[in-house]
Amino acid sequence: MSSPEPRSAGRRSSSSRKRGSQRTEPQRKGSQGASAQSIGMLGRASAWLGHHQLVAVETLLKLLAQPLASLLTWLVIAIALTLPGALWMAVNNLQQLSDTVQQSGRISVYLQTSVSDADARALQQQVNQLNHVERTELIGADDALQQFAANSGFDDALALLGENPLPAVLLVEPPLGTSSSDLSVLRLALENMAGVEEAVLDLAWLERLKSLLALGQRVILVLGGLLALAILLVVGNTIRLAIAARVDEIRVVKLVGGTNAWVRRPFLYTGLWYGMVGGLMSWLLLLLCWLILQGPVGELASLYGSGFELQPLSGGASLLLLLAAMLLGWLGAWWSVSRHLDDIEP
Repeated sequence: MSSPEPRSAGRRSSSSRKRGSQRTEPQRKGSQGASAQSIGMLGRASAWLGHHQLVAVETLLKLLAQPLASLLTWLVIAIALTLPGALWMAVNNLQQLSDTVQQSGRISVYLQTSVSDADARALQQQVNQLNHVERTELIGADDALQQFAANSGFDDALALLGENPLPAVLLVEPPLGTSSSDLSVLRLALENMAGVEEAVLDLAWLERLKSLLALGQRVILVLGGLLALAILLVVGNTIRLAIAARVDEIRVVKLVGGTNAWVRRPFLYTGLWYGMVGGLMSWLLLLLCWLILQGPVGELASLYGSGFELQPLSGGASLLLLLAAMLLGWLGAWWSVSRHLDDIEP
């Protein structure tokens, strides 16, 4: 009678082992295979930056692995950027040259021949009290005759004259930046003073120079736009050839789940490197042009009695040139990839 109890106990123990094995079985299954993990924003940002750094280095190394083909593209971009850069440097130097000249012009006040030297000096003191007068210089009649004889070479002919036909001249220099209306008012005030024969203000040459500078700036904009379009086409065609050479690789990447952004990223960095190195080479070419032309321009300025010195491209303009080159390279690559990437499907 005691034997059924062990059997029932055995059955209970076996059933409890089965239930225990059933409870522990999902835990063993959960410990096998891959498990999903949550990645925070910081981890994602770190991975994104790491991949960008990796792609940037790899694309640069690929360009350096093909030095001849890369050098040709870089030279085309550099020359296309050097042309408007050289024009910009020339216009900037002309602008600085015009700034160093008395922009307001010089008013030449011709006195009457009957005015004595004492009266001329008194008139000079009166002119110094007027508005918009920075300084004055009085050239007497005898000094004017000597200067004319020395500059013209007519010493013998002037010696035959019985009297000095030249009047005394008062040179009036307004401050820099004086407006044309104020200059006109000053000229009329000088011309109406007693003992003044005529007051002459010549700003025509300065207006012509300003018109030429404005025209040069327009030419730079037009030429720069055309050459920027040329850079876009050059970089776009280069990226198109690179895409055609990696069609199978792109299909495999898309087949395993790679997005268009993932595929596009190396080509964008390639265009960025094209623009950056091309911009640096363009800056070096402009610096070389400045070194070659600096000496002759200085000698020419010294012959005219001017201390003008040819200035290189400024730091801000150089940075703008580099950023523009990088932007054009990136846009050319983006345009080419956007056109051809959708046509490549696994």
